[in-house]
Amino acid sequence: MNSKRKVALVTGAGQNTGRGIALRLAKEGADIVLVDKDATPLNDTADEITATGRRVSVFLIDITGREQLRDAIDHAENTFGSFDIMVNNPGFERENAEADIGYEEAQRLINHGIQSTLWGIQVAADKFRQRRQKGTIINISSTAGHENSSLVDIHTASKMAVRVLTQAASKELATDGIIVTLQCFGTIIPAARYVS
Repeated sequence: MNSKRKVALVTGAGQNTGRGIALRLAKEGADIVLVDKDATPLNDTADEITATGRRVSVFLIDITGREQLRDAIDHAENTFGSFDIMVNNPGFERENAEADIGYEEAQRLINHGIQSTLWGIQVAADKFRQRRQKGTIINISSTAGHENSSLVDIHTASKMAVRVLTQAASKELATDGIIVTLQCFGTIIPAARYVS
């Protein structure tokens, strides 16, 4: 992807996959808006992006809210004068083993994984149409969205749902010049776990 002089918004950008994506886009020449609900890891990522010479801004929200995501995109446009790339990266960790998941955690996983991606697609597409421009939406999933050995696994179900959302959106939005794509990663282990 040619990211030079583009403005990219990355959700879940404070750590792991989101942090890596934000840094890669910055190194390719994009200005970055980092979005998450915790300022500390976002500020650390922002410092690394600043060191690359690119512009960066931090915006704190809960990504499960559609209007909050819309506000984040408006912030990107108002801060940098453009908006070109949306990265929906709803990273989360399960609090319980699959067999022990209750209603509240199941709802949290669905809202965070599926709903936030759907809202991200919608609000990004709305902005691209409003600006009468082409744009790119990148949805982040994992290999769990393709296969899993568990018989009952809401994590896998959420990742598969993101895959289906991406396929549908790519067809629907193609006539508007909006590219919607899916990136799937394997298990991500934070480097800090290896620090003694």
